[in-house]
Amino acid sequence: MTRVASRLEEARQYGARLPEIEERLALLAEASRVLADASLEPPAVMERLCGLVVPLLGSACALRLLSEDGLWLRTVASAAEVPEARVRLQALFTQRVRADEGVAAEVLDTGEAQSVEAVLVLPLRARGRPLGTLTVWREAPEPASFESGEQLLLQELADRAALALDVARAYAAERQARQAAEVAAGRLARLQHVTAELSEALTAARVAEVVLEQGLTVADARAGALWGVEPEATSATLLRCAGCTPDAAERLKRMPLAGDSPVARVLRESRPVWLVEEDALSGQERPATSSACLPLVADGRALGALVFTFGQPHGFDDDERAFLQLVAHHAAQALARARLLEREQRARAALREAHGTLEAIIQASPTAIMLLDPDGTVRLWNPAAERMLGWTAEEVLGRVLPAVPPEHWEAFRHGLERATRGTVLDGVPLAARRRDGGAVQVAMWTGRVHPASGPPQCLSVMVDITERQRGEAAQRFLAEAGGVLAGSLEEEETLERVAHLAVPQYAEACGVFLEDESGGVRCVATAGREGGEVPPPGLAVVARVIQSGRPESRSGLSEVDPSSARAGGTCAYLCVPLRVRGHTLGALTFVTSKRAYDAQDLALAQELARRAALALDNASLYRDARDAIRLREEFLSIASHELKTPISALQLQVQSLQAGLARSGAGFDPERLKRGLERVDRQVKRQTLLVNDLLDVSRLSAGKLELVRQPLELGSLVREVAERFEPEYARSGTPLELALAPEVRGQWDRLRLDQVFTNLLSNALKYGRGNPVRVSLEANGDRARLRVRDGGIGIAKEHLPRLFHRFERAVSERNYGGFGLGLWIARQIIEAMGGYIEVDSVLGEGSTFVVELPRG
Repeated sequence: MTRVASRLEEARQYGARLPEIEERLALLAEASRVLADASLEPPAVMERLCGLVVPLLGSACALRLLSEDGLWLRTVASAAEVPEARVRLQALFTQRVRADEGVAAEVLDTGEAQSVEAVLVLPLRARGRPLGTLTVWREAPEPASFESGEQLLLQELADRAALALDVARAYAAERQARQAAEVAAGRLARLQHVTAELSEALTAARVAEVVLEQGLTVADARAGALWGVEPEATSATLLRCAGCTPDAAERLKRMPLAGDSPVARVLRESRPVWLVEEDALSGQERPATSSACLPLVADGRALGALVFTFGQPHGFDDDERAFLQLVAHHAAQALARARLLEREQRARAALREAHGTLEAIIQASPTAIMLLDPDGTVRLWNPAAERMLGWTAEEVLGRVLPAVPPEHWEAFRHGLERATRGTVLDGVPLAARRRDGGAVQVAMWTGRVHPASGPPQCLSVMVDITERQRGEAAQRFLAEAGGVLAGSLEEEETLERVAHLAVPQYAEACGVFLEDESGGVRCVATAGREGGEVPPPGLAVVARVIQSGRPESRSGLSEVDPSSARAGGTCAYLCVPLRVRGHTLGALTFVTSKRAYDAQDLALAQELARRAALALDNASLYRDARDAIRLREEFLSIASHELKTPISALQLQVQSLQAGLARSGAGFDPERLKRGLERVDRQVKRQTLLVNDLLDVSRLSAGKLELVRQPLELGSLVREVAERFEPEYARSGTPLELALAPEVRGQWDRLRLDQVFTNLLSNALKYGRGNPVRVSLEANGDRARLRVRDGGIGIAKEHLPRLFHRFERAVSERNYGGFGLGLWIARQIIEAMGGYIEVDSVLGEGSTFVVELPRG
């Protein structure tokens, strides 16, 4: 009875689950139909599978496929029951997952599904090879775990999807192979046509024309260019381009080999460069494209580079790369053949022109060329010899060389005999004679020549070295001038030395002119003139040269010229600027009546002026250095005095308090103690202000002044500073009057402005002589203006320009303390905030300091 009851119970349970079994069988049938109807496209297969799982078997699912290297799982399809669930799981769907870690690794290795709480991970396998995973999530109110029957159903779905995916991939691979074969056949046909065209190209230009006209069609490219490069060249030359704008073609004419462009890299490394999303021919911003940069290599040497640019960005597969490299190989072979033919043609043309070229060289040579017999008879005479010595070829051919003076003839003939024995005479100096009787200094090179028939002859080359000797003399002069200018760092002595350098060797008179502070010109030193007379060309020309920075010259000045300093005759002058470090200091003038100045004289004068300007600048720097050292010594003296004074006062006050305590003990007067401590406090504050000034100088000199801008009502800050000074003003009997506009707000550094206002009120108290001090604040649009006026000692007019300089003061340091830094620091702070500070003062009547700040 028990067994019968058990079987009846099993039958009853089976009957109860029969609808569920039928539903799952229907789902498998639907899955088979849907996956078979996925058009053999992998994306469609994966999306259909996710659509079958949700919502029948889970709330959400994701399908991940293995990467090609097998290290990562990438989500390629997903589905969720409700939009909210998709949003929550979107971050998880888009993440890559390691295939060799966690649950995914176990599922892929074992090929068995793994369940973790409400998540089920199933393998996708086909032909015994893992393809990826299918992950299914469940959320309440559904059951949190998957039953064995549901796992079997999901695994069956995964297996069928894997099979469909494998079939789709096989179909895609077969279709791709078929397309590749068709493309390869088409490329081969087009390549044969290009090869036939290249076989008939006889020049490099024709090769480039064929490669680009036919190659763009062959490679299905948008544009292209071909460069050629010669041995030892530093850049490649564009032979032809197609599909490029005229501006781009102009930019691409020369491609430096040392650059970092793709073409330069290809030519240097002789290997192709593939640019997937960059246009090698554009050189400007434009939509992303792709380019293939190919070397044209023949016999192991790069002859050029070929670039194809494609209209859309795409990757280059192995077949396409091999095909494009084959096109480049045929182009390189054709270019090598064309170059060999061109070289042969050039060699033949050069051979035909050899004799004519040699004759043209002799005729066009700037040096005198002569062919002489051992006895000095002239057999060849070129035009340069005629220009140098004056005799024509008809007058000297067949005659003994007439240019050698009789007193030098024996030495000259002896030299010819040595040359015919094989001795080469290098640059032998000779004082030759011209046809008009004048003398010319020449250097002569002579060597032996073996003609096809007859005795040896001498080939002589003659060069006029008159200008060279003149240049050597100029170099010696400049070297001596450098030594003279370097001999002193005193400015006045340097000016005198500059004036005397060129007299009398290059000038009869020389003047040194400098620009003064008002922009005028003054003569500061002269040489060769008596009574301090200003030498020509006069101040007007000198001022023009200083203003323009360009030299002026004149070969002669007549007596009717108003700028001439010589009546009854003519003279030449040079006026050159004294420039150093891009600044014109003044001008240097040279005057002579013995000859005309030429370009070489002008160059010499400019070089001398450059060295003189450098010497003057060095003297000025030396003077400034001495002044700086003097200022430093004065500052150290003042600083030691100022720092020592409060310390001494502080020490005396402390000693006085200690003595009073020792005498009176507990009965010491509290009021006296209070006054003593107030004095100590004042001395400590004074010491602190002095030290802070020195620290601010250090920060400002190092450029480390930092501003902390914050919203600030300026009137409250002025009032706060004034309240701090009330005891001191009251003690000195100085009235302090405030006239502050309400609500003057802006963005400022509170601490730094406190420092500025403190300095201004302290100065007003110190120099005000007890007269009223008036402080006013007003707002003017986007600017705020503060005035501090005192009726004190005032400031002399000559001291006002340097009042805001570092370590400067308008009063004696013996009568008034301080480093002379307060106003300099105030100016630095105000200018750092975009404002300015200025002073208006009359000696004996008081001073008014104005601070203006932007409110922004």
